[in-house]
Amino acid sequence: MNATGAHQRRSLVAFFILFLVLGAPIVVFANVQVFPNVPLFTFGALLPATTAVILSYRENRSAGAMELLRRSIDFKRVTSRLWYLPILLTWPFLVSLQCGFAFLSGLPVSSPHVSGWMPLAIAISMIAALGEELGWMGYVFEPMQDRLGALGASLLLGVMWASVHIPYFLPSGASLSWISWQLVYVAATRVIFAWVFDNTGKSVFAVAVMHTMFNTVWLLFPRDANLVGLSVPSFYNPRSLALSTIGMAAVVTFLWGPKTFTRYRYARRVSPS
Repeated sequence: MNATGAHQRRSLVAFFILFLVLGAPIVVFANVQVFPNVPLFTFGALLPATTAVILSYRENRSAGAMELLRRSIDFKRVTSRLWYLPILLTWPFLVSLQCGFAFLSGLPVSSPHVSGWMPLAIAISMIAALGEELGWMGYVFEPMQDRLGALGASLLLGVMWASVHIPYFLPSGASLSWISWQLVYVAATRVIFAWVFDNTGKSVFAVAVMHTMFNTVWLLFPRDANLVGLSVPSFYNPRSLALSTIGMAAVVTFLWGPKTFTRYRYARRVSPS
């Protein structure tokens, strides 16, 4: 069976119904402390992968589940090592822009600091990123892209992905404007993730590394104590982040094309002999 046929076997309706069923107790008991300072909601990051593994097992038993789990380490799909530059540097670049905007606005910008806990934070974030991306990119995105194209699928998935963060943002004490722009920012990042995914042989590992950078780069700065549970610095501005990310997504779409994100507009074309 070809890849497209395998994707068409997947039921996206079943995925999202099961995802909501499994996620309901986590939302209801979100603040229950599973471990000291670790609320139940933290484990919501594992829901997409859990849902995808269950459905993969239903579709092809243990072989299907193991095939999905092996994509956690599918780094061999990344045949061009140049793609590690956008994977590793996109979010440091966006954070640098944010620091620049804050500085020009007269806001205090603290110096970045690497704590001894950073390696552990990165490891935990990578596990959480895989918990999300095995579901979102490893299971859901490909059949969506078959039907809607890369841009349409990434925008739709981005909106869905942003929506599941609403229970996380609402208790933070952030304003409605802050939350709205944060949701736009989160949704827009899915276009960048999809661009990397499609250009790295559909590597879940590559997207998980980028997702880890998306989460951990902000840990270099002291957290804003006014936003409960959110590890963001005081100069964090989701509006400028959203606009910057939308701009980057527009450039990616223009240069690589909305259908597959892989047809670079200015690539050299060899004329047939």
